[in-house]
Amino acid sequence: MQEEQIAKGIEDIPAAEHAEQPSDEQHTQPETPESSDSRFPWVVPEGWVFDETPRQMRVATFMAPTENGNQEVAVTRFPGRVGGELANINRWRGQLGLAPISEGELEENIERFSMDGYDGYQIRIESDSGAMLASAVFDESINQTWFVRATLPSNELADQLEASPWRDPSLARIGIRACSSVSSFPSRRSDSPCCC
Repeated sequence: MQEEQIAKGIEDIPAAEHAEQPSDEQHTQPETPESSDSRFPWVVPEGWVFDETPRQMRVATFMAPTENGNQEVAVTRFPGRVGGELANINRWRGQLGLAPISEGELEENIERFSMDGYDGYQIRIESDSGAMLASAVFDESINQTWFVRATLPSNELADQLEASPWRDPSLARIGIRACSSVSSFPSRRSDSPCCC
């Protein structure tokens, strides 16, 4: 594994020969709640704006409106079960200035889900400097893991996102429950084998 610095933190990535680089074509998502663009396998929540600024390792970046202004939501995808749960969570904790947790503390810090070819976990990490809402969703049909993350300037803003009227009740029904921790994370398109 190598590490690359990207906006909002560091992502561990597979060796270059295995890394999937997004093409320029992937950065043309329309700003509609029910996108018909097959390049993205999710429905974009109403009000979200696709940010066309290219970023390494990102499949997409969205700006989600809140009472406190737009908040960035990053979507990445990697082959297999990249990184490892504990390593991913400890990296995210480090980005918020927190100490790592142990393997024994992992289960009390995450919420697991599994449904219809998908499994993964979601987590809310809080610190004095802000909060992170993150989901990792493994899609068996393509043997890849999707990560959806929002790094927020305050715990109160994380509360606002979680309690927002954007919450899509279909998220649990379609097996992308992980995305519901950030209420407006993209929900899976009904015609796609992929998820957020």
